[in-house]
Amino acid sequence: MLKQKTFRTYKEQIEFMRSRGIEITDEKRAIETLSTFSYYSLVNLNKHLYGGLNRREFTGNPSIMDLQLAHMVNMNFYQVVLKGILYVEASFKTKLAYLISRKFGSVSGDDITDPNANYFYRGYYDSSSSLTNSILSTLQNKLRYLESSANENSYSREFLADNKQLPPWIFIHDVEFGLAIQWYNILRELDKDEICDKMMWGEIGKRPDDIPVTLAKEFLTSALETLRVYRNTIAHGERVFSSEMLCSLPEEPLFAILPDGTLTLDEYKAGVGTNDPYACLIAIILFIHDPVLMLSFLTELQSQLDFARLMQQTMAPGALDVYRILGIPPYTMERLIQLSHERFGDVSRSYFKLTEHPQDHGIYAE
Repeated sequence: MLKQKTFRTYKEQIEFMRSRGIEITDEKRAIETLSTFSYYSLVNLNKHLYGGLNRREFTGNPSIMDLQLAHMVNMNFYQVVLKGILYVEASFKTKLAYLISRKFGSVSGDDITDPNANYFYRGYYDSSSSLTNSILSTLQNKLRYLESSANENSYSREFLADNKQLPPWIFIHDVEFGLAIQWYNILRELDKDEICDKMMWGEIGKRPDDIPVTLAKEFLTSALETLRVYRNTIAHGERVFSSEMLCSLPEEPLFAILPDGTLTLDEYKAGVGTNDPYACLIAIILFIHDPVLMLSFLTELQSQLDFARLMQQTMAPGALDVYRILGIPPYTMERLIQLSHERFGDVSRSYFKLTEHPQDHGIYAE
């Protein structure tokens, strides 16, 4: 039998919070806060910051304002991270659909064994993978659903209204990120090489001679899976706990690709840049090849950090350090901006007027 949870009024929630070591001095403001953010968002999602997920008591006697700040900082910052992941997802899908359309055509068929005008033809894909048939069947089922009367809200609906075939560059918009990754994984090696090089070094870039394509592909698949997990976690409003992440960025490919100064081996061994939020941010930055997109993304990240510090100074001076709340190291922005400099040179340097300690003064400080 399922355990029944007890409903509590706002005043009862306040007393319950006090019993757990949370300071509340203004009950009227606390009621407004609880009716806006919810007990679950303020208490349950912040337990890891004040003693751990398995402790009932909150250590350090945080105030309800401290919890509100932690919740808002987390939500605001990771919504920007989610936006960055969506940029990468769109880029990956575009490159995947482009290759499939160029090499396999723009028409799909009902039989994966039929080579005639069919970008799902089994012969175009990895013959050694036991997953190829099932993934192609899943893609076909997805396409049939989009063509059915049950489909009302998809990207493809307006296109299908004119009784047209769905080419890969339209179909891909309604393919989930995870399924798109699986589609990539069943490509033949040379096709995977092409997409990998374009994801890692851009459409007009070139893979350095000292980086084997095998290492680059290992990094790409691991990084995409890491971003997929972060995407789903953030989109569902959950907190990011790297200890619960089953995926990670592998050491050898990561250090083969990263410019010097982005991450040290000691930091990596301590868990930084493996599957933590810093790893997620590194992956996003490495996959961005447009300077406007890069500068926009980094500016939004820094803006949220600046906002959090100002809010902490004015309303919650006893709150935890912003970097601890977010689970990122204090050098995060400095190193991400340096990655931008490595990629875009003077364009990036002229935009970011960096001081010696950008995390203390903001990226626009003189």
